[in-house]
Amino acid sequence: MKKKKANKEGSAETRPKTGVKSVYEELGNKDFKEMETKAILVMELSKTIKKQKLTQTAVAEVLGITQPKLSALLRGQFRGYSVERLIHFLVELGKDVDIVVKTKPRNRKGRVSVYPCNDKSEPNPPMAALGK
Repeated sequence: MKKKKANKEGSAETRPKTGVKSVYEELGNKDFKEMETKAILVMELSKTIKKQKLTQTAVAEVLGITQPKLSALLRGQFRGYSVERLIHFLVELGKDVDIVVKTKPRNRKGRVSVYPCNDKSEPNPPMAALGK
């Protein structure tokens, strides 16, 4: 991680340099691939809530969690949630989550990819992949 010098206001900024790496990888998180996957699932959860014009209180009741816990989750505090549980939350809100198993190319290791859908027939390009 590269630190920048203090800006004109005098406060020091620390931002990861941008590039091909995941933000979580650049921050030094050892589980960065899983964190990236969770972040995408939470973004989809947030989009679903907004699109359906639901309140956090109503959604929390459906998901079986408290509104403060849902609020924290939507703000990116998802370390206590498994990928499976986040998938379950999406299903509870009426989303389909497809898991596809396929043969990998010979030139790389297997991976898990998360493809958020634009609600049309085709998924968007992958935003996160577990493994390389």
